[in-house]
Amino acid sequence: MIHAFTHKYDGRSRVLTLPVKIMLKGTEGFFETDGIIDTGATASVISKNVANKLNAIPQTFTKVHTASEQNVITPLYEAEIEIGKRVNMVGLMVTSGALLDGSECLIGMDILSQGDLSVTNFNKKTCVSFRIPSLQCIDFVESAKTSNPYISTKISGRNNPCPCGSGKKYKHCCGKDA
Repeated sequence: MIHAFTHKYDGRSRVLTLPVKIMLKGTEGFFETDGIIDTGATASVISKNVANKLNAIPQTFTKVHTASEQNVITPLYEAEIEIGKRVNMVGLMVTSGALLDGSECLIGMDILSQGDLSVTNFNKKTCVSFRIPSLQCIDFVESAKTSNPYISTKISGRNNPCPCGSGKKYKHCCGKDA
């Protein structure tokens, strides 16, 4: 079964955030926040605030390396993370730590490497789309060799499937504001 979501931003976004729900093993309820996509992070991270609000007890501890610190001992929690209401990651091991700008969750390569991630900035609007499992190699260079290398700005018919891959009609998706 394919699980996918698309998230669109008003204008161009320099930081990619997605709505997430975080549930930690042994706790009741969940924590809702925006998670930052970080392709440079090996693993996903939650803030200490999330662990505290959920009254979570660490499963164990681990050593982590960050951009600013090396060999930091940090709690490790078993988590379920729901991204964009469509992608659910169960049994994920996440660390807790200090995140920049008051962020509560960082979505790392432990999640992203399991699927296909696309980021576009068409018409000065950022669109992030993600699906699990990975279905194909998306290679823009190869597709430019085998087809017309110029990208057409032709707009889809209003009742055609949206070219972003959401599965919705164009008029209910990317063409909603067109």
